[in-house]
Amino acid sequence: MFYRRLGVTDVQIPVIGQGTWKFGEDRGNAAREIEALRLGLENGMTLIDTAEEYAKGGSERIVGEAIKDVRKDVFLVTKVSAKHCSYEGVLQAAESSLERLQTSYIDLYLQHWPSPQFEVAETMSAMSELVERGWVKHIGVSNFSPELMKEAQNALGKHPLVCNQVGYHLNDRAIEDDVLPYCLSNGITVMGYSPFGYAPGVFGKRGFPAVGTEERTVLEEIGAKYGKTAHQVALNWILRREGVVTIPKAANIQHIRDNLNAIGWELEGMDMERIESSFPITTEDQLN
Repeated sequence: MFYRRLGVTDVQIPVIGQGTWKFGEDRGNAAREIEALRLGLENGMTLIDTAEEYAKGGSERIVGEAIKDVRKDVFLVTKVSAKHCSYEGVLQAAESSLERLQTSYIDLYLQHWPSPQFEVAETMSAMSELVERGWVKHIGVSNFSPELMKEAQNALGKHPLVCNQVGYHLNDRAIEDDVLPYCLSNGITVMGYSPFGYAPGVFGKRGFPAVGTEERTVLEEIGAKYGKTAHQVALNWILRREGVVTIPKAANIQHIRDNLNAIGWELEGMDMERIESSFPITTEDQLN
């Protein structure tokens, strides 16, 4: 596994973690989901990301079961819902997440989305309190603009904002305009979610290019050169920048193995150029 620094801290986190969106929605899949998480942990994918909103807490329960005997080896990330971003709401949400996760602390706690109801300063005040209590080690946000990140940083005082978790894949490069440069210049780790695209209809963005399309052919031809799949090429491309990590969902063992094979090699310059010319930053990306 390869590691990158978390924000301005001395903590090193894996460049590829494990996303758990939709985990816990069907208890019949629990054993398979836990098995995948455990395999990932055994292979260095020790960053696990979840959220109280995923399966109404079900994802956190799955993660809690998977890590309860190896908690000290896991960098655990979870998120507070935007609707719980009042001062008391954050404290109560964190306590509930700790119970579901069967742990006494969260390594990185994120505000899941900007809240239309509560000011950033109020939410960050509660986040700071969680650090003071020892319930949370590090503070971050998700889906924040540079302006909102600046507000969060100012409100946190002595506690650094270390992460912004945002959607990032070949068909959605909008963060490269402003969010990514802001994060890199301010020591904030970018944690990219949905590296293979969003579910159909989500945010109006395209997902992973379909077989037979010109874009998919580009990825397949480049992958053949390295003995890799189109998905592995796409994942490797995301990780080309320092300061960026990614959290692909991997609900089964084969997905874990596929994701692991996306690291340990580098795309050559000409291949990088071909990919980026085939997947430009478009006006559609910037408007959604």
